Amino acid sequence: MDTKDVLLRKEADGMRHYQRCGAESGIAGVSLFFAMLSEDELRHAQALRALQDGVRVELTQSPTLEGAKRILRTLSVREAALSDFDGDLDCYLQAMDYESQSADLCCQLAREAGRGWQRDLFLRMAAEDEMHFTLIEHMRELLESTSADGVYDAE
Repeated sequence: MDTKDVLLRKEADGMRHYQRCGAESGIAGVSLFFAMLSEDELRHAQALRALQDGVRVELTQSPTLEGAKRILRTLSVREAALSDFDGDLDCYLQAMDYESQSADLCCQLAREAGRGWQRDLFLRMAAEDEMHFTLIEHMRELLESTSADGVYDAE
C-alpha cells in the first residue's frame, strides 16, 4: 500500500470517527463542529481519489476554521450548555492523533512531489490537518474544563 492509499484510508477513518464523536457529544454545537471536520475529510478523500485518477486538483479553502471559531466562542460563553456533554474525551485524543498522522503523510507526499500543483495540494491538506488538530485540542480543553454539573473548573 503506497502513501496515498494510507492517507486515503486515514481520511475515511477520520471522517467516520468525527461522525461518531459528534453523535456521542450530546451538544448541538459540538456535533456541528465535528460535521465540519468530517466534511473536510471528505474533501481530502475526494481530492486524493481525483489525483489517483490523473485529474489536476485544486482544493478550495475550507470554511471550517471560521465556523469552528464561532462554535468555540459560543460554547465558551454558554458554559451551561456544556453540562449536556455525554461523549468520551479520549475520542478527542484519538482525533488529534488522526490529524497528526495525516499531516505527516501529507508532508511526506509534498516532499515526494517536489514542486508544482501536487506539492501545493499536499501542503494545503497538511495545513488543514494541523488546523483540525488545534481546533480539536481547543474543543477538548473547553469540554474538559467543565465538570459534569456545568460548573466551570478553574484549575
